[in-house]
Amino acid sequence: MRAVLVCNGSINDYNIIKKYITMDDFIISVDGGARHLRNMGIIPNILIGDFDSAISCDLQYFVDMGIEKNKFPEEKDMTDSELAIEKAAEIGADELLFIGAMGSRIDHSLANVFLLKKCMDIGIKACIVDEHNTIFIINSTIKIKKQEGYKLSLIPVSERVTGVTTYGLKYRLDNATMLFSTSWGVSNEFLEDEAAVTIDEGLLLVCVSRD
Repeated sequence: MRAVLVCNGSINDYNIIKKYITMDDFIISVDGGARHLRNMGIIPNILIGDFDSAISCDLQYFVDMGIEKNKFPEEKDMTDSELAIEKAAEIGADELLFIGAMGSRIDHSLANVFLLKKCMDIGIKACIVDEHNTIFIINSTIKIKKQEGYKLSLIPVSERVTGVTTYGLKYRLDNATMLFSTSWGVSNEFLEDEAAVTIDEGLLLVCVSRD
């Protein structure tokens, strides 16, 4: 089962974002993400957060529909996004999609990116999507379909990433070692309909992005 976490970050084109959500998804409204869901005409399965960034009329709109509301204190040890991941794990999700996870607050944006590692650790396949990017963290291998106008970037998020091997990309890597803080892997290009990235050890941020 896939859980979709709709957060309070930036969404500029609802028509693009709605295409990522299916009727079979378990949809978690994360704090102010209720605004986005209401604007898209999508009903969540649950509302989660301390609701400090939520608009009260949006929350009440869903509460009046009978949607469960889980309110947490503002002073807590987890962000609302991490609490939503805990809920997704509790209901048995094995896949997770973050929407509205990136925005003007770089601290929240980075925290959400690195929560992909938490998902990996608990056995949930996860990614972040917006109108321009799809973001993964990997510790083994991934295959990615080519999208016209998109480039693929590999960014180490551990001190060393070893055994980096790529297929289907213009700039090929073969058993390479990538070091944290290098920009070496940014903006590669697809040559095939499907690209693959494999690593032996470490953590690699994989971004499929367009301007």
